[in-house]
Amino acid sequence: MRLPAGIVEESVTNPQKDGLLQYLTTFRGLLEIITESGHGFILNDYGKLVGAYLKNNNAIFRGKSALYHLTMESNEISDTVATFNLRKYSETEFSRAVQISHEEGLFIGTLAFPDASEPRTETSGIPELPHRLDRKTLKKIKNLTGVIAVSAFFEGFPIQCVGDADFEHVAASAEDLMRAGTKIAKDMKIGFLDQMILETDENKFIIAPCGDIFMCIFTTADAHLGLIRVVLKSIQSELSEN
Repeated sequence: MRLPAGIVEESVTNPQKDGLLQYLTTFRGLLEIITESGHGFILNDYGKLVGAYLKNNNAIFRGKSALYHLTMESNEISDTVATFNLRKYSETEFSRAVQISHEEGLFIGTLAFPDASEPRTETSGIPELPHRLDRKTLKKIKNLTGVIAVSAFFEGFPIQCVGDADFEHVAASAEDLMRAGTKIAKDMKIGFLDQMILETDENKFIIAPCGDIFMCIFTTADAHLGLIRVVLKSIQSELSEN
């Protein structure tokens, strides 16, 4: 995937000090973001967000999911080294970038960039950040025999991921499964949904609510589900107590 290069108008390392958000309302082009762990970009149309992409370590995110993760990274910018390049587009370059965003699944519509002078609200189109699991917890599960990947998701967005998987697709599919399972449990009057397990000849997939988020675990077919479920129950109990 290659978007138009545009013309680099400015590079900043401190978005708040350099007034980046205010400047974006007068800028049409690409906000390129480069960090120690990866890179991404937001396609901006005078303060309107059009498309987004992020490659972070081994994970790739597109559209609203990429925007969500880029926003989280910007909130933690004091702990990372990042460069923000503003690549200005001509009318032709911008039209081409919009077309590529559609073709590559990067398109997010036209969300307004939040005003930096006002408290952040839901109007940005990104769900409020829920309680996040300690990354050590995810790694603890990932290190169990047969576990391929672990992801925590919220409202269809992957927010924490460990392992090798298409996390954006996994989160969307897991969200659909949880809704269906919750409805079935309610209709059958068998209590609250605790865990869901999907098994095939090659793999197993476990989904479980953990506080205000959900966790999904992708394993090989021979993974020991008993041990994994015990660890999950322990995490669920900890979060319910908190």
